[in-house]
Amino acid sequence: MTTAARRAVAIVVWVTSWAFAVAALIIGAVADLPPDPLPGVFLSQAPEEMKARFGDIGVTVALLYGPVAALILFRRPHPVGIILAVHAVGSGVTAFGVEYGLLGAETGGLPLWGLAVYAAGWGFVPGTFLTAVVPLLVTRTPLPRWQRMVVALGVAAALAAFWVSLTQAGTGSPVNPLAIANGAYQAAIPSVYEVAALCAVGMSVLSAGVLVSRWSRSRGRARIDLSWLTVGFIVVTLSYIVLILPAGIGVPGWVIEVGIVAPILGQVLMSAGIVVMILGQRLAGVEVAISRILLWLLLSVTGVALYFAVVVTVPLIFPTSGTVLLVVPLVVALAVLPLRAWLQRRVDLLVYGDGADATQVLARLGAQIGGLTPGPRGLASLAETIRRVLRLARVEIRAGDIAAMVGEGGARSVVVPLPGGLGQMVAAPPVGQRLDRRTLTVLTDIAGLVATVVRLSESYVVLDTARADVQKRRAEERRALRRQLHDGLGPALAGVSYGLAAVENLMATDRSAARALLGELADEVRDRLRDVRDLAGEVGETPSEPDDLAPALRRLSRRLGDGLSVRIDVTGVELLDAARAEALHLIAAEALTNVARHARARTAEVRIAVDGEITLCIQDDGGGFAVTATAGVGLASMRERVAAFGGRFDITSSPKGTTVSVTMPSHGPSWAVDSGGWDGRGARIDAEAAR
Repeated sequence: MTTAARRAVAIVVWVTSWAFAVAALIIGAVADLPPDPLPGVFLSQAPEEMKARFGDIGVTVALLYGPVAALILFRRPHPVGIILAVHAVGSGVTAFGVEYGLLGAETGGLPLWGLAVYAAGWGFVPGTFLTAVVPLLVTRTPLPRWQRMVVALGVAAALAAFWVSLTQAGTGSPVNPLAIANGAYQAAIPSVYEVAALCAVGMSVLSAGVLVSRWSRSRGRARIDLSWLTVGFIVVTLSYIVLILPAGIGVPGWVIEVGIVAPILGQVLMSAGIVVMILGQRLAGVEVAISRILLWLLLSVTGVALYFAVVVTVPLIFPTSGTVLLVVPLVVALAVLPLRAWLQRRVDLLVYGDGADATQVLARLGAQIGGLTPGPRGLASLAETIRRVLRLARVEIRAGDIAAMVGEGGARSVVVPLPGGLGQMVAAPPVGQRLDRRTLTVLTDIAGLVATVVRLSESYVVLDTARADVQKRRAEERRALRRQLHDGLGPALAGVSYGLAAVENLMATDRSAARALLGELADEVRDRLRDVRDLAGEVGETPSEPDDLAPALRRLSRRLGDGLSVRIDVTGVELLDAARAEALHLIAAEALTNVARHARARTAEVRIAVDGEITLCIQDDGGGFAVTATAGVGLASMRERVAAFGGRFDITSSPKGTTVSVTMPSHGPSWAVDSGGWDGRGARIDAEAAR
């Protein structure tokens, strides 16, 4: 159904129900009519005092349910909206039929008089009977099988009661033009109506039990909504029970009065709960009106109930003092005034939910921060809480590289900036709706708290990245130690072991040769000891900050011995990140160690410059080596470190010396290229793909 069609249906329901109700009020106010309706109109077995007030109840239901049904039908087509529309229009017809029938009996000759008189008896029936199953249609979708059967039985009872009321012959004048002229049929009508009424009351009690059960299991916002619906429906159910009491049992007068006031109070509470549960965020644009109307109705009904209670109670306490009743209006007014603020808070909580008070939203969100999962997932959890509390379609939080979005849809999104230019929060209502001013105010108020969570998330990302970097460094150090121990110290110690075995054999035949071999083995052990110390120094001297790179290289050059003079020239490294500074140090340390061990050089120079890209050059005046030879552990390690940053590694060597040249980008991600590693953002990548 299109929006225009829904609007037309809603207007027809509202105008029709109110037209009948207003017409009934005008007739009753202008004409001096008797209080009791014409006999034989109502099939209900209620006491005559109750039947005399059916018209008043009809006016109340028409005036109350007319706009409620119109609002539901326009905003969201729903079976409950149809039931309330039938109830509103039918109750208006009943109220009009009662007054029009009495007026016709007084004046005579009114058009359609007979139809209007008996319309009072069947107008209210369908909506009243179907109201018994409304809670089942509101609180759960889809319905369980047994509840579908209850709804079907309710529809059958309503149709049966409506049909027999429509076709009854009645007694006396006027004649029902829709009556079925069959004696046996007319004789069975009262019994059919009574059975249908008992079924409706039974289903109403069952529905009340379902509501109480669901209320006891619900929490938070759902519990608030169900509280209004449950209390209202229980009160309405009690009034139904009063309506089916036989006329001859002699019930006290106050029971009759309760049966008149209870439906009004119950229908006010029920209407509020039904509207909020069915429409939810679709209340946007009318929530203020609903809040004020609901408050006014509750205050009015409460005032009437207090007045009734005082009027009934005072004569029992002061049977001879009628003048005491003169102060009853003052007592009622003084009692209602304190209730206004209490009722206002609860009406706001029903209509607006947790978003009724920004302080409550802040307190709820603040209490949740301690339990949030760190990082983006925690931010998403916070966004979900905001979406649920404020009944939004989508909430998105954006802050630099951190973003979280929950929900979907909502074209009329609103952007709320976070304090300090940190980012922004985007909120969108359900499709076809807009954000009300109260929700916008709450979003603005909680922006500071959201910004705090964003900063916590950023800190977690930084901490997580740092943790990943530490783990990567440790892994690289372990790999370097493994290579040095396996390819350097391990074979050397094995050679010493074999030499010692040879010394043992030579001791018996050639002691001088044995002593010479022991001297060589001692020199080898000292060399290996120096290697171990150098290795420990390389691991311990890794710079933690770019500014530490030059001092670390100078400390390394001093450990290489007096035979090698090393010149260090480092510029622009303060622009580097820690990972690149560490890689440059390890590459330079590996190259200088090779120079000191193998090149027989007297001087070496290390130049590092950062200007758009990183350049590293290690040059010595040693004897050189064959570059085409199989690369050792040191060269392989340097190549891997350069490749990790997408750089280029070159080496040239001649009898006049060796030059190692490295170029790499000064920014961008890095990859550990062993068997797979971590990129700078904490995500696993494939080592071969990185190469």
